[in-house]
Amino acid sequence: MFLRKIFPHHPDFLTDPKIFDAGFTFLSNIIRTRILNINAKRGPLFVIWVGTYRCNANCQTCNTQELHGRYPENISLERAKEIAHEIGRAKTWLVGFTGGEILLWPYLFEVIKILKQYGVIVYINTNGFILKSKVLEIIDAKVDTVSVSMDSLDPKEHDENRRRPGLSEAIAAGINLLKEKRSGKKPLIKSTTVLSRKNYRNIDLLIAKLKKIVDVTTVQPVITGYVNSPNNIEESLMSDFLVTPEQETEVSKKIKNLIKLYPDLKGFYVENIPNYWFHRQELLKVKCWSPFLRLQIMPNGEVFHCGANPRYGAVGNISTMSLMDVWNSPEIKRHREEIRNHQNKCVCWCQDVSFNALLHKAPLANKLPVLNKRPQK
Repeated sequence: MFLRKIFPHHPDFLTDPKIFDAGFTFLSNIIRTRILNINAKRGPLFVIWVGTYRCNANCQTCNTQELHGRYPENISLERAKEIAHEIGRAKTWLVGFTGGEILLWPYLFEVIKILKQYGVIVYINTNGFILKSKVLEIIDAKVDTVSVSMDSLDPKEHDENRRRPGLSEAIAAGINLLKEKRSGKKPLIKSTTVLSRKNYRNIDLLIAKLKKIVDVTTVQPVITGYVNSPNNIEESLMSDFLVTPEQETEVSKKIKNLIKLYPDLKGFYVENIPNYWFHRQELLKVKCWSPFLRLQIMPNGEVFHCGANPRYGAVGNISTMSLMDVWNSPEIKRHREEIRNHQNKCVCWCQDVSFNALLHKAPLANKLPVLNKRPQK
């Protein structure tokens, strides 16, 4: 169950011959970057690749329109292909493509096909509006998982939240065609629901509906203030989505009931969504593993490991640096040293870094002194 939660994007991970290679990449990075803070021999276990911040929706909880101006698409097709080869040679285990609307990125499937030559696990996040038109390309590229955002029982409300008329209808059409054309459950179809003030009261009913439509369901809390990600809308503009302290008791009961109904959602991450909203200081004990396991490539080539904390900016630019040069850059080593000494003092509860919560409950992760340096005074 623990491995299934770590690798929800990969339907066949237990029979994949590269699972042991992935484990070696994990251990190698933990020893060399977390424990010793020396050059890594292998690349990050995970890479999140934001191909574009262009989008055909304008979600009320997302600022991709602003990010599109800040991070223009400066990576050429040839460089994108080179990066894909670098990722494969670096023994990266999983690459997630997101945006914006990633299906608008013209290089997407050429890059994925290169990654699959190395056995890299690939998932894509999409709002689903043009999913139907891309189904055959998704299957041909051997994408492992397609993740679609679905936040409301009411199609009209979902479309209004996303400011895209016809979106719910398009999602349904895309999923139906993908089911029709795929072989078995490849690609896996996953739904990600953003839990908010608008839907928490009916979240059990929404998950019940989604379980009849998709293969895997997940939830994440609505978040704001993550400076290097789309989750940076001002709170004053999010009043319809942000829960209030008066709703804490009701929210907590709803989460407990949801987990009781659907045990596959059980885990430290979902269980602590109420704490993330109402008692964030309780989650400072959860250590950050991001700079030791993960990189995020932006459309302009800048590379981050963190989307939340403003003190952790770009650690390099992959337009002019190799993946391994970025992964071993002086800047990321500086970030690692601060985080090894627990000086970051931040909490990140987005789905992309839910592995922080998973590792918090992993055997030995919080018990081995070598992994847990004492905070410097």
